[in-house]
Amino acid sequence: MAGETHGSAEKGPIRVLLVDDHVLFRRGIASVFQGQPDYLLVGEAGDGLEAVEKALALAPDVVLMDINMPRCNGLEATLHLNARVPAARVLMLTVSEKEADLFSAIRFGARGYLLKDTQPQEVLQAVARVAVGEAVLSPAMAAKLLEEFKGGATAPAPAEAVPEVSPRETEVLRLVAGGASNREIAAALSISENTVRTHLKNILEKLHLKNRSQAAAHAARLGLTH
Repeated sequence: MAGETHGSAEKGPIRVLLVDDHVLFRRGIASVFQGQPDYLLVGEAGDGLEAVEKALALAPDVVLMDINMPRCNGLEATLHLNARVPAARVLMLTVSEKEADLFSAIRFGARGYLLKDTQPQEVLQAVARVAVGEAVLSPAMAAKLLEEFKGGATAPAPAEAVPEVSPRETEVLRLVAGGASNREIAAALSISENTVRTHLKNILEKLHLKNRSQAAAHAARLGLTH
């Protein structure tokens, strides 16, 4: 049984953080966990930024994460959670059936990807499996993944071509994706912090991004995090 996978007198219930910008949907998912002794819903968040803040404060075992949200989407939030709260395992719960979103979620550190038409009991089972380190995919998304690998691809090609980004700007982007500060980037590349800020400004303009978080997420999509 799902609850038996994790719950025990020693470990206690699985601590779950629910992240979705639709209050009614959150209420519906919250009701799935009510009366389940092996699960504890420790909090809710309405966007990715709030998700990171609450995860830092509440130490969830599993974060149920939507993708399309204001301020900071679920993919960006997953990237930040993987870096700042690595013990919190992310399970995407979304309407998006896009292969690009699936691959980005996996690359950013998500341990599972469910569609919102998943049955409540299956959500509980998926949470329990992710909590103990297993990977979980909705059947439809698993089929897409298999088709990609069957065709010989290891990941979908990035939608955006970025030939306008210079080699030095690419180095800056890679360091941003790794969480480096301007001072750390300057030291790593032997340039001034003012030059780093100039490179960042140019990167954001060229790639039509709004902030550093979006730049980090974009870098991860391009495979610049390794």
